[in-house]
Amino acid sequence: MVSNPSALPPNMQLSVLVFLKSLATPLVLYAENPTALYDEIKQIVRAANPQAPKLIEKQGMGPLKKVAFLDTEVSGVAVQLEPGFNAR
Repeated sequence: MVSNPSALPPNMQLSVLVFLKSLATPLVLYAENPTALYDEIKQIVRAANPQAPKLIEKQGMGPLKKVAFLDTEVSGVAVQLEPGFNAR
């Protein structure tokens, strides 16, 4: 996985997709360090306890400025290479 944003092809960026059990489409999160965010969400999924759900809140750099979800609702996480946007 590309962890250095400068190693990406021109006009491309990484985004983190968070799949939730209650949504048909994933949440798309843009972060300064998408690899670290991916690893963090993987760890959240591993530690999730159905008897004690925790609210996870993340800041975004793209269209989603802030998002919150329960750790027990995450069904998967992925990193995607996509065309960049100029909103930064």
